[in-house]
Amino acid sequence: MANLIRCKACGYVTCEGKIKDVCPACGVPAKMFEPYADPVTEKRRRILRLHIHPIIVHFPQSFVFTLFVLAVLSFVAPPQINGSLHCTIQVVSSALPFFLILALLTGLVDGKTRFRKLTTPFLKKKFILGLSFLFTSILIAAVAFALRLSSVPVMALFTVLTIIAVGFSITLGLIGSELMEAKFPG
Repeated sequence: MANLIRCKACGYVTCEGKIKDVCPACGVPAKMFEPYADPVTEKRRRILRLHIHPIIVHFPQSFVFTLFVLAVLSFVAPPQINGSLHCTIQVVSSALPFFLILALLTGLVDGKTRFRKLTTPFLKKKFILGLSFLFTSILIAAVAFALRLSSVPVMALFTVLTIIAVGFSITLGLIGSELMEAKFPG
């Protein structure tokens, strides 16, 4: 493994010899770098470098936000495009639970790889919120398919469910961003 260095100002880590004059992340002079020993084993680092969980997580986040926007649009869209909107809502709604299951599974692998256990307070909270998000997404899909979306009360219920799901998504993202700052146990 190459010798690593870390920026004292921002924490950016890179291989020795890759820095020219300044830190590419924050711009401080190269003299602000210090030797760095990676606390994570190479095997764990290879898994983490794949970034599978962070990539997969963006699908349900974007899907649920898209569903919210489509639901709001359905209240103001001309009747000629409401059929297409409802069809799109059904397709995206049916995909959302599957991507959430993938996000939960990759989150378990990521949490176990990063922190060696899944029982930390943040990870427990993320798992409970993730399951709640999944349950809400199943309700969203059920409403999208079981009831007539052209009915205003049904679209109002659908919109409320998407707002709740967006709330879960935001909360999970905030907790995840806090976990990114956590130091890895060796």
